[in-house]
Amino acid sequence: MACCWVACVLSAAAPQPATQSRPSPANLPENNPYSSAADVEAGRILYVGRCGHCHGLSGEGGRGVVLNTGQFHHGDSDRDLFLIVRTGIPNSEMPGVGSLPEIDIWRMVAFVRQLGRQGASDPITGDAAAGAVVYQSHGCAVCHNIDTHGGFMGPALTDVGAKRSPRYLRESIVNPSADIPLDYRSVTVVTTAGTRATGIHLNEDEYSIHLRDTSGTLRSFLKSELKEITLTGQSLMPASASLSKDELENLVAYLSSLRPKR
Repeated sequence: MACCWVACVLSAAAPQPATQSRPSPANLPENNPYSSAADVEAGRILYVGRCGHCHGLSGEGGRGVVLNTGQFHHGDSDRDLFLIVRTGIPNSEMPGVGSLPEIDIWRMVAFVRQLGRQGASDPITGDAAAGAVVYQSHGCAVCHNIDTHGGFMGPALTDVGAKRSPRYLRESIVNPSADIPLDYRSVTVVTTAGTRATGIHLNEDEYSIHLRDTSGTLRSFLKSELKEITLTGQSLMPASASLSKDELENLVAYLSSLRPKR
C-alpha cells in the first residue's frame, strides 16, 4: 500500500495528459526525453517504492539483478530499458509496470542510468579459479547446475554472476534461508499413516500437492491422505559454516564470474 501511495502522489504531482496512448516500440525515442535532475529525483522515488526491495536501494542487487555497474544484459539503449521496465522480462522474476504513465517509466529509466554511473560498491576480493575448486570440493554441484551439468534441487547458476550481487551471493551461502526463490520453497507433508516427506514445493491445488523430494523424485499426494502440510520457510541448502573466510570469498568470486556467453 505504501508503494502504491508513493506512486500515486508522484503521478498526481506531475502534470499528465488527460489521455495517453500506449506507444509501440518503433515509435519510442532511442534516448530518454525525461532526464533532467527533477526527472531523476522523481524516478528515484518510484524506484524505491517499486524496485528497491529486489534490486537494492543503490542498485547493488539482491533478488533482482545488479544495476549499479552500468552493464545491462537485455539491452543498452534508453528505449531498451524503457521496454524492460514497462513489460518485464519473460520467464524471470522481473514484472512489468505497464500501468504507469509513460513519463514515469522514463523517469525510472533516468534514475537507473544514474545508478549505472555509480559503479559497483561491493568489490570482489577472492580468486575465481580457487573458488571453482571450492565449488567442486564442497559438493555444490550435487544440487546446482552450471550449463546443465549438476543437480536440480537448487537454482541453476549458469549466469548467476549477472543476476546476483556479490553481497547477495555471500549471504545466500552463509544463510541460505535469508531469501528463498519462490520456485525452491521447501514443504513437508505427513500422511495419515505417519509417513513424512520433505522436498521442493512444485504445485498445489484444492485436492493435491506435488513436490520433488531430496532424492530428486517427483511425488504427488492427495490432500485427503495427509494430516499435515507445512511450508517450512527454510532452505534445503545447508549453511556453509565450514568454509573459511578465504574459501567463502573465492567461492563468491567464482559465482560472480558466471555470466552469459557472448
